[in-house]
Amino acid sequence: MLTILAEHKILTGLILLSLLFSIICQIISGVIYHCMIFSSDHMAETKNKQLTQCKEKYAGYYKLNGKMVNTGIFVDKFLQKVRFAGVKLSWLNHISGQMMMLSILITGLSICLSLAAGSTLFQIIPYYLISILGMYLYFSISGMVDLQEKKNVLKINLTDYLENQFAPRLETEKENSMEEGIKKREKYGKELLKELEAKDGMNETEQRGAQSKDLDEILQPAMSQHQEELESLLEEFFA
Repeated sequence: MLTILAEHKILTGLILLSLLFSIICQIISGVIYHCMIFSSDHMAETKNKQLTQCKEKYAGYYKLNGKMVNTGIFVDKFLQKVRFAGVKLSWLNHISGQMMMLSILITGLSICLSLAAGSTLFQIIPYYLISILGMYLYFSISGMVDLQEKKNVLKINLTDYLENQFAPRLETEKENSMEEGIKKREKYGKELLKELEAKDGMNETEQRGAQSKDLDEILQPAMSQHQEELESLLEEFFA
């Protein structure tokens, strides 16, 4: 009964490869969402690259829009852009389904070719078994992985963290930075005022020095003239 599989090695290989690839896509998506859910429980210390980018983008939008951020829509857009090896997980899920359908199509084609070659219904039973077993594995793993449920859990975790923990922290940091800015401006203003006062004091000293110098220059000729007159009077007195 199994000899028919050996007679159509290429078709059998394509069927098994399609089924395997379909199941692998489901498992990859489930593992990625599971890791992100685990990391989202420790968002403050997470090292997950995609979750870190999510926090950075949210902080940028929060500062740019002045707290006017619709967290639910932001998280939905973020989840739509989650990727693995450059492929979106939503696409990966669709690819998984398409590969499953492809395996069923190839199985049907193999059955038609076998019947055309004169095979009996008993001989083509392996193809039916492969299809049934493949569909069972696909839907079983799909149910265990439950991508939609994992996506909803991840959305709840991210929305809760961003709204109830991350946004208040950003607001606190903003207030602290504003207070630091005010203190720096006050300190700079005081230093500038001291510099201006020091410059004013130096200007007053220079002005007083210049006035004293001008006064000396004005009084010196008069004093010289009085001194000469006094000397001439003393000479006449003692003569």
